This record gives sequence, structure tokens and C-alpha cells, in this order.
Amino acid sequence: MINKINNLRRFFRLPYPRAAQPPLRVNKDTAYRVLEISELGILLAQKLESPLQIGETLTGNILFHDHHSEEIEGSVYRLDPRGVIVQLSRGISPKYMMKEQIYVKNTFPVFFRYTVLENFKATK
Repeated sequence: MINKINNLRRFFRLPYPRAAQPPLRVNKDTAYRVLEISELGILLAQKLESPLQIGETLTGNILFHDHHSEEIEGSVYRLDPRGVIVQLSRGISPKYMMKEQIYVKNTFPVFFRYTVLENFKATK
């Protein structure tokens, strides 16, 4: 039980289905697909033509499905098989995180259900 408590994340992470992954535009020529968001972190798909390195600083805007844009700033924290984890110093507002959770849940109910179940089984 204590191990489960220690493994709880501080912020909820919202994964996106492929059809809903918003772009992170870091300059006019470079955009990354956002695979997951939380208030203080994002998971990006790595781009072979614009690879990111640990410690690299990113500043840009995430453009969401409703054309709302959130400005983020952070640095590359880790590279893993899923993509690039960016720890944010200026992140996504909690209010907008809730709106995105509702959007994903309502628009992609099957995706959200199976993603949550898979993550829950992995923590047992």
C-alpha cells in the first residue's frame, strides 16, 4: 500500500488519441505533436528532423481543438521510448486541463476508458 502511495503522480496526465493530438509550435518552422499533457509537463513525439536533447529549453504555444492557445515554457527532462518529456516552468492552466479532460472523455469515450484501465492495471 505504501508503494502505491509513493507512486501517485502529483498531477493528472491526459493522454490524447492520435486524432486529437494538438501541435506545439516552437517557431514558425517547427511543430511537435503533443501526446500527453499535465499542468507542469508534456510528452512530445520526437521528430527525427528536429531532435531534442536533455536540458534543451522550449518555448512555444500549444494550439488545442477549440483554437485556444496555451503558452508554455520548459526544458527537456527525459527521453524515453514514448517520446520527449518536457518539464514545464510555465504550464497549462488547471482550468484548461479540466476542459481538455472533458473534451477527450466526451469525444473519444472508448479511448479514454481503455487508456485509464491499462494504466490502472499497470500500477497493481
